[in-house]
Amino acid sequence: MNQCVIDYKKIKATQPEIISRIIEIDEESPNCFREIDRLLRADQIVASFILRVANSPIYNRSQPIRTLPIATSLLGINIIRSLVILAFSRSVFSKNKNALVRQHVWQHSLLTAIASYNICLEFGKQEDCEEAFVAGLVHDIGKVLLFTHVRKEYMEALTYKLENNCSSKEAEQKFMGTDHYLIGKEAAREWKLPPQFQLYVGTDLDQLLPDQSENKILLWLAIANNLIKGAGIGDNPQEPDIRKEKLMTYGLSEEHSAYLLDEAFFQKLLGDEVYQFCANDHD
Repeated sequence: MNQCVIDYKKIKATQPEIISRIIEIDEESPNCFREIDRLLRADQIVASFILRVANSPIYNRSQPIRTLPIATSLLGINIIRSLVILAFSRSVFSKNKNALVRQHVWQHSLLTAIASYNICLEFGKQEDCEEAFVAGLVHDIGKVLLFTHVRKEYMEALTYKLENNCSSKEAEQKFMGTDHYLIGKEAAREWKLPPQFQLYVGTDLDQLLPDQSENKILLWLAIANNLIKGAGIGDNPQEPDIRKEKLMTYGLSEEHSAYLLDEAFFQKLLGDEVYQFCANDHD
């Protein structure tokens, strides 16, 4: 087994130094917004991507967001950072044609984010929806980092997981001696993301503890994650009865579980503007 070493400062993307520096910006600095604007202007691919997503219904502010300074001031540094991470992930997977990893990592992360947003909108508070979306975007960043740094071993672990129907953690530990939860938490610390991000990236969403379920964002994320995995995106597909039973263990009623499992809800996720834009690799 090769030792797994992750360089959190040099993530592999179109212009990694720019993305890394945006992630590392001190939000307490009086110049942080000016510095973000300067860095984004140096990478037009990332800048145009952020403006496109910022103008989607998820972040709609009743008027178009036409400039980067307006996007930054309205959305805030943490959402901008998350969109930068999304841009990084998109650049990684747009260059990779492996159907297995695109489906079970890239598409899974996108659909989990969109599902988390919509579930929060349906059953939670509207003011929590944006953070629910962000939580979904970053929850598997550890998998993205493993894929970029130890691709061969990660692909072996993913294949093993699907063939043996075991957990990602078990497969990753077997082939790499670490797992995406540990890598994700360390990334959140290295990138100085808010403390709750360590929960989003470092929690086993299949086995929430009672106190973890009290965190509503984490709960919506866990429901969304399970919903998408049960559909065969992120894991092997499950039978409808098993999927429904699992959703109800999170506290959803039978009626609410049936609503989320209805094909119409899944088609709504697939038709989402952000998913269509990101999954189809348009610039």
